[in-house]
Amino acid sequence: MDEIKAYDDRAMRNSTKIAAVIFGVALIGFSFYATVKYAAVIGMVLLLAVVFQKETYVSREGVVLAYDFILKKHKMIWSFEEITDIHIEYVADPAYVALHFLRDVMSRRLIFRKQELAAVLDLARSAKPNMHIEEVKS
Repeated sequence: MDEIKAYDDRAMRNSTKIAAVIFGVALIGFSFYATVKYAAVIGMVLLLAVVFQKETYVSREGVVLAYDFILKKHKMIWSFEEITDIHIEYVADPAYVALHFLRDVMSRRLIFRKQELAAVLDLARSAKPNMHIEEVKS
């Protein structure tokens, strides 16, 4: 398995996307008829927030945040060499588990399906055999 995609519990719903597009276009249109200069800027930010996409996954590289800005793609990578600890947190939904990846004083919390837990931990151990992995209470 090359990539194990994290579950995004903060993904924007379709109804929210439609409302943001309508409101963004309305603000841009309003800026043409009114003297409010910042309405168009706020409208553009709303439209761009709907268009931009973010994907988080674990791969052989480490923890990867991939951003798609239409014209440019950008990746932020926390390599397994930089990650010092992985903390396993069992959440309220028994089908999911949260993993905290710690790098220096920073932490990134990703949610995976419970059946993917072993694959993620095996991937981390294969990249860094002395990785500190611990279960924590929520």
